[in-house]
Amino acid sequence: MKQPVFYKILLEIAKENGFKARRVIDNVFELKKGNKKVYIRGKNFGINSSVAGKLAANKGQTYMILKQNEIPAVPHFGFYHPETYAEFGDQKKRNRKRIDAILKREKWPLVIKPAEGSSGKGVELVSRKRDLRNVMNKLFIREDEVVLSPFRVIEHEYRAVVFNGKVELIFDKKRNDKDEFRHNLCFGAKTEIVSQEDKVYKKLSNLAKRTAKILGLEFVSVDIIETEEFGLEILEVNSIVSLSYFGSESPEKYKIAKEIYKKAFKKAIK
Repeated sequence: MKQPVFYKILLEIAKENGFKARRVIDNVFELKKGNKKVYIRGKNFGINSSVAGKLAANKGQTYMILKQNEIPAVPHFGFYHPETYAEFGDQKKRNRKRIDAILKREKWPLVIKPAEGSSGKGVELVSRKRDLRNVMNKLFIREDEVVLSPFRVIEHEYRAVVFNGKVELIFDKKRNDKDEFRHNLCFGAKTEIVSQEDKVYKKLSNLAKRTAKILGLEFVSVDIIETEEFGLEILEVNSIVSLSYFGSESPEKYKIAKEIYKKAFKKAIK
């Protein structure tokens, strides 16, 4: 069975630094060297604070923080599960009012998704109010909070990886399927590295660094879209950096991903 790219990289880095790596359970790894032990869960090296990680995970909260700090971002409006958040008032009534308010400002179609989702899971495009409510109710079966955002006609979707205040990598996600509106790599998009000489690089780099600083994140990937109407905007922020698809595309990209993860590893074992 082929080993996932991230874990292959992790085991290589551990060995090169004299650590023994073993899987404890599921996606939890123990890294041991003498009396020193470090645990890594998934792709989480434990570098970011728990508060910063939680804020970045919630698309609605991330948007509000970026908006208040005048960082351009795609609006994400939060809606709460009527039963889970009942103690804070009538959420059904609040959700109806908020939908009506948003529809006065935004045009169809709209994008609805889990507030704390990833990899494009549960993301749907809706063009009617009835469909919006049906999808929202469906998401509430397994989600406590969902977000609604305006649809953007995306020309480019970039991912910038920031470590310790420095941009380590920027790549453009290129869709292969014209019928797929999502730019997620797991849906077949491919990556194209943005050169530092590219005229958009500096703008992307500055935007990503500002976002990481405001949210208090040391190791983060920032997804930035470019549209004709709105220019560059933050789409979402990921406090757990995934470079698995990127690293699987070529030996060169594997090496780049490994060098980035090596820096996170060394920070984690200090």
